Amino acid sequence: MRAKVLALAVLLAASAGAAEANETFKDWWTTCDNTRDCAAFGFSELSDEVMGYLKVTRAAAADAQPAAKIAIYADDGPWTLSVDGRFIAAVNAKGEDGAAASADLTPGQSAALVAAAARGTWLEVASAGRPVGRISLAGSAAALRWMDDRQKRAGTVTAILAKGPGKTVPPPPEAPLVRAAPAVAQSDLPKTPPPSVLTATRDCEDHARDLDVDPVVGRLSPQLTLWAPLCSHGAYNLIYRLLVVDARGARLAPIRYPGQAKDESDLMNIEYDAATQTLSNFDKGRGLGDCGATTEWVWDGARFTPKGQNLMGECRGVPPDDWPSSYRTR
Repeated sequence: MRAKVLALAVLLAASAGAAEANETFKDWWTTCDNTRDCAAFGFSELSDEVMGYLKVTRAAAADAQPAAKIAIYADDGPWTLSVDGRFIAAVNAKGEDGAAASADLTPGQSAALVAAAARGTWLEVASAGRPVGRISLAGSAAALRWMDDRQKRAGTVTAILAKGPGKTVPPPPEAPLVRAAPAVAQSDLPKTPPPSVLTATRDCEDHARDLDVDPVVGRLSPQLTLWAPLCSHGAYNLIYRLLVVDARGARLAPIRYPGQAKDESDLMNIEYDAATQTLSNFDKGRGLGDCGATTEWVWDGARFTPKGQNLMGECRGVPPDDWPSSYRTR
């Protein structure tokens, strides 16, 4: 399931000129979006009792500097960060119940940590001299070099690792312009799907109907209505079939998404906001919700156009609020 979800997410992004790509290097994962903003994540080893991650982000602008954030599923408090026993920074970590405690590093701390991480083995986190957690640095150098390459910094003085004499970094691509169609009144929406929608969902799973989940319905224009009945479900995903019908209830051409099978128009865990004409979904890679993709589309009057996507390709404790952009628009 997770591999399929992430493959569809990447295909969607790529179809709109989106994510540069994403790669895993041992205990590190990295991605860049269509404007060349990049993020790299280093994780605790899977065998460690305490999960955590180091997030390194960098915007595409030539003068942008790396920014680092440390997150550990541990108690709040003052933490000291060391790489292979060498002190790097002191931070004050805070978190909410059930979430990781975290701290954003200052620009100076970020620069020192990123430089040390690229040449180190372990990032150790301690509180009052006692270990709190650790982040593996295996793969960090390859991940940061990959970021340098994707941001076209390799061979320039701005690179993190792939430095050279060059002083020019090309400007980032401009994000595509996306505009939603004007919102329309949602009063007097029909309560039950028209026969055309029932026909299009005859192959949906019987046990999905037994859940008694109301279909998602929204008026896209005075003539067009979005219907999305529940079609199937898994342990942690509800899968809806999306259809557009006209004022007579006749089914129109199926909604298409890159990577989908020819006769399918299904999405997981959807919401539709009629006020902004925004369709969103959460492709959850596993029950914890720490990997997958969150994607938004807007109805532009003719189709649902990709608006943005955040992506996490590794199931290693990163909550959706910390997932990096893989596609953005303006």
